[in-house]
Amino acid sequence: MSITSKILLSRFLTRFGDQAWDFVIPLVLISIYPGQIQNVAGYFLITKAGQFFLNPLVLRWIDHLPRKSVYKLGIGSQTIAVILTWILITNFLGALGAEKDLHYWLVYLFLGSIGIVGSLGSTLMEISVGYDLAADQVPKGDLPVFNSRLKRVDLFTEVVAPICAGLLMLIPTSLNFNTGFTIVAALNLLTFIPEYFLLSSIQAISEFQKDKNSSLYVNPIQEFRAGINEFKDLNYVVPMVAYACLWISVLSPHGVLLAGYLKDGFGMSEFQISIFRGLGAFFGMVPTFLYPIMAHRFGFVKTSKLLLGFQTICIVAGSVMLQIGFSGSLYVFLVMILFSRIGLYGYSIGESEARQLYIPHHCRGRINAVGVSLTSFATLIIFALGSLVPKTQNFSVLVWVSTISIIAGFLILLKWNPASQNSAVTR
Repeated sequence: MSITSKILLSRFLTRFGDQAWDFVIPLVLISIYPGQIQNVAGYFLITKAGQFFLNPLVLRWIDHLPRKSVYKLGIGSQTIAVILTWILITNFLGALGAEKDLHYWLVYLFLGSIGIVGSLGSTLMEISVGYDLAADQVPKGDLPVFNSRLKRVDLFTEVVAPICAGLLMLIPTSLNFNTGFTIVAALNLLTFIPEYFLLSSIQAISEFQKDKNSSLYVNPIQEFRAGINEFKDLNYVVPMVAYACLWISVLSPHGVLLAGYLKDGFGMSEFQISIFRGLGAFFGMVPTFLYPIMAHRFGFVKTSKLLLGFQTICIVAGSVMLQIGFSGSLYVFLVMILFSRIGLYGYSIGESEARQLYIPHHCRGRINAVGVSLTSFATLIIFALGSLVPKTQNFSVLVWVSTISIIAGFLILLKWNPASQNSAVTR
């Protein structure tokens, strides 16, 4: 099996497990506490906040530790998180009752803390494999095709994993034992074993020499400050900042806030919303085939600008149509969101290539940590705004905040004029 095939297969395994797990967690929480969606929102808010503060410190390990040690830490933390989350939900949280006393909050906060550990492990594997291992093992000329295939794997699991998990969740429970949830947890654990062996079997061509030193143990604030100080090279800073702007948005088929708006404001059923989500992944597949062709013809920089420009046009058109409010404007709005996925996912492939080409060996973990923190912070912003605009009829405020942020991202990208690819970091 080739190196790229091993990387892609390992990505499929980890993404399939992650997508299935992330899909069932809110379903299980809402089944334990019906009508209390704040329990779900609080859990994910805790995990996102933890990621924002701790990602810079954890991802720094990529720069200091051998890859096999990073894999053990990433997969090990995910394994522990899945096991402890299953134990807490099946044996503690469901037995506490509706009263939110001190015991409940202790269990709930511990559950959120475990969620942070699992999320950090997942992000560590994603960055280590996608932006460190692949950057060294995949020839520069093959990166457009490789990144397109990687994105295709992500989108495929985004559709298939929730469907499989949803079918498993239909299995009847007995004696407060959620059989479907248990099977999903077990399957997630099983994916970790082949993932580790696949990645460990890849022999490094020229792995950068990494030293375990005292800088590995600085606190998160010091590490984030150090990362910001190194976050200077416009070759990768501009596309990463532009990409972060795209995360200050509710205009996503799988977005929680948009789904709530469609259900509460327009009475769309869960089935209709799931169809919309599936179509979003389908449209996202298009640029995985289109991007390599465009990059070959125009270069990856111009291709990235064209695709993000296309997303911007679609979002602006959809937002205007929704604001006008004529008969059928909602459906035009949703169609424009679907078409915008072509530009978004296409641009994300180009942004990944920029990271792989221009971020130096010695600070891949640190720089990518800043990028992850930026997108986490953007997500926190949109959820905070959502809590300040709680009424469905005021959702248009979030729509226009999202639109303005996407326009800002495109304008930032227009300033991106990196050196030729020949000046990319020698590998």
